[in-house]
Amino acid sequence: MKPPIALPLVLLMGAAVGAQAGAAAASPAHAPDARPEAAQGGAAAASPDWRDQVVYFLMTDRFADGDPANNDQGHKEYGPADGNLYSGGDLEGIRRKLDYIQGLGATAVWLTPPVANVWYDPVLKMAGYHGYWAENFKKVDAHLGTLEDYRRLSAELHGRGMFLIQDIVANHTGDFFDYAGKYDPVRAEANFRLKEGVFPPRPSQPPFDRNDVTQPDHKRSAVYHWTPGITDYHDEGQRLTYQMSGLDDLNTANPAVREALRDAYDFWISTADVDGFRIDTAHFVEHGFWHDFIHSTAAAAPGVRTFAAGLGKKDFLTFGEVWLNPTPFSDQEEKQAARYLGTGPRPEMGAILNFPLTFDLRAVFAKGAPPARLKYRLDGLNRHFKGGRASVNFVDNHDMSRFLSEGSERSLAQALALVFTVPGIPVVYMGTEQGRTETRSAMFAAGFQSGGHDHFDAAQPVYGLIRELAALRRDNAAFRRGKLTPLYGAPNAAGPLAYRLDEGKNRCLVIFNTAEEEALLAELETGLPEGTLLDSLFARGVDPKQRQAGKGGRLTLALPARSILVLQGAGQRAPIPESKGKVSITGVPDKPVSGAAAFSGTAEGVEGVVLIVDGRVRRPVRAALRPDGKWTASVPAAALADGEHSVVAAAPGGAGLLVSKPRSFKVAVPWTLAKEAVDPVGDDRGPSGAYAYPLADGFQGRGDIAKLSLYRRGPAAKLVIKMSQGLSEAWNPIFGFDHVCFDVYIAFPEGAAGRPGAALLPRLNASFPGGSPGASALAGAGWDFAAFLAGWKVGLYGAEGATADAFGAQLHPAPKVTADKKVGTLEVLFDLDAFKGLPSFDGARFYVTTWDYDGVEGALRPLGPKPGDYAFGGGEPGAPRIMDDASLAP
Repeated sequence: MKPPIALPLVLLMGAAVGAQAGAAAASPAHAPDARPEAAQGGAAAASPDWRDQVVYFLMTDRFADGDPANNDQGHKEYGPADGNLYSGGDLEGIRRKLDYIQGLGATAVWLTPPVANVWYDPVLKMAGYHGYWAENFKKVDAHLGTLEDYRRLSAELHGRGMFLIQDIVANHTGDFFDYAGKYDPVRAEANFRLKEGVFPPRPSQPPFDRNDVTQPDHKRSAVYHWTPGITDYHDEGQRLTYQMSGLDDLNTANPAVREALRDAYDFWISTADVDGFRIDTAHFVEHGFWHDFIHSTAAAAPGVRTFAAGLGKKDFLTFGEVWLNPTPFSDQEEKQAARYLGTGPRPEMGAILNFPLTFDLRAVFAKGAPPARLKYRLDGLNRHFKGGRASVNFVDNHDMSRFLSEGSERSLAQALALVFTVPGIPVVYMGTEQGRTETRSAMFAAGFQSGGHDHFDAAQPVYGLIRELAALRRDNAAFRRGKLTPLYGAPNAAGPLAYRLDEGKNRCLVIFNTAEEEALLAELETGLPEGTLLDSLFARGVDPKQRQAGKGGRLTLALPARSILVLQGAGQRAPIPESKGKVSITGVPDKPVSGAAAFSGTAEGVEGVVLIVDGRVRRPVRAALRPDGKWTASVPAAALADGEHSVVAAAPGGAGLLVSKPRSFKVAVPWTLAKEAVDPVGDDRGPSGAYAYPLADGFQGRGDIAKLSLYRRGPAAKLVIKMSQGLSEAWNPIFGFDHVCFDVYIAFPEGAAGRPGAALLPRLNASFPGGSPGASALAGAGWDFAAFLAGWKVGLYGAEGATADAFGAQLHPAPKVTADKKVGTLEVLFDLDAFKGLPSFDGARFYVTTWDYDGVEGALRPLGPKPGDYAFGGGEPGAPRIMDDASLAP
């Protein structure tokens, strides 16, 4: 073992540098032949082929409590009833649940940072239970156990043939300082203050304890950037040097900081036999740091991959969090993320958490967006992520709303099936397998939001599904190592998605119907030899019978709603039955259509022809068939969304359905302003007129509605909400706005929705129409549908089953939301397909309220007599949660 790393003299002035307490008592041995202590005299666990692994991601504090004695350390930091405090999960708890994790099919455990954290921040009234507020990068947090507990967990994982991935942070420490006034980049000490009451009051590990810029020697050491919080995530200078979420930003360009961080994380490889690092907030650190941190050959503290290789871990995994909100059908964000893989001469990380794929996966499967968006992302695996080998794939995590808070179990099954059948490393976040809907709820009975019971039920349906998918992936190399070829994605609405995987002669097809109704996948170009027989490897919601590729290797399938079908070439071909008829499309509109879209074609040996638009077999359009076999048909453009659509001609023929090759056409129908309502500016003070916004920066005036505008085109509706103070995007939200959320309630004429409307406004402690005079036009009515619109979550719900505390069943597709920061408007496009049984929005009334919510847990911010940093004031906790409201009558 070597002593702590030698630091430049300027860092040691005025600071006692000696052996660190607890787990940090000594630095790791850095010699190439050093043997990890965790191996107890044996060799380090060798690296696996990461393509073959299934990762289970867990938040240690919320997973399992194996030692209640370490829960409360006496600093107001423990309280399972409060989601901002420690709940009691620990490393021993993980070890005791390894049978459960392994039974799921997982082969690796990724846990949140186990390092010593800020225990309590009295301003935020929060604890660093999650692990991302470090005060010492080389100590185990006492709430999670001891270094021996960690080593024991690692050893047992390796004894099972499993692997350990540790979450790490290099961008920042906890929040120990801030600025109380205007920031002066020339005089960083001006208005600087160390936060009072934080425990511990500053980092205990040199050189990170040198965090007071008002002390000249600390300032000269330049361990930190001494900056305020980020206000513009598009400004590269702020992103790389300012404080993300108020966390103290490390000067990662400083060689001493780089060496200290390499030393700290080499320590965990050596001491706990860690097999890989997930790297937090990678996008907030310069590229040069990552090359150095991972690949440096410095003798004193090598880069983590270099160091691990010296211990026998030849493929130490590093994958980074590069959270970028994707633009549909654009690969700009993928290109940015892939830059963190580095280049041949200057490599960086081994893989990237694929946020663009995740967000489009959720949009398609959970919210009804066109599968073409997901096909584009699958193409991106080939373009930017080495055919998927450099992609870590997931459906949700600890920083975003749960998939099941936005989608159904059937849509979750589809999302998981995709993650397990495309190249890359699949990740399952704890609780997904138990059908949890709360982001950071505990898995153990005594923890936060547990409901008073454990959630380790191996009989839970989603647990069984994941176990089945993990076995499918394990038993078929095409899903782990195959070449991915995206084949089809429905262009304008929910419907079929298909891709192929090739691994040698092994060829597999994966097919979904993302729609809530039967869909036709017509003449799919599979790339398989004509007549190939296809066996079913996995089927959900569809007959698992054997299929056959038709002429030219094309495949036509009628897919039940929300079905999943995984097929494998059986290695055999058979003659294709002859069709007794033929149908084709010869004429389609060559320009975007705003009126009626006209089609024409020919047919032979059939008695009738129908058009099927966007695969919707339950909505055929009958064509006029002439005796000479020519046919014509038209489709009203206003009944379709703007953009590209697909159409096939179909006719009964022999034992099945005759279909033409699909053709595409475009629709562009102008919107017409139908109604406007101006709302008074400055009336955002709640029903009593006494409400106050949260005190933290960015909230003031964000809930003040200025105007509502309703636009119509055919049966569709678009609501535009204009805000008097514009829109904020300070937290870089996926939907382009933050510091405010909206509830939009829609009431149709009595009886139109087929059921009584609801009176209570879920979660708002109010009744329809709300608490302000501006809503009086709706008095006495009930609402039929509600949309929740927030920066990280958008959903549509029915009134049936709604209560004072929760919306009713979620409906699809979700509204399409577009934020325009320049003009301060939020555009909400409602798809009539989600409003089952309603022919149009004629007679609909709209009622809009504003408040704000916590984007992680999805809970509305609290209300109390006095405002807090993230709490509204001026009312009792049970008073209406409505800052402003406005309405549009028919």
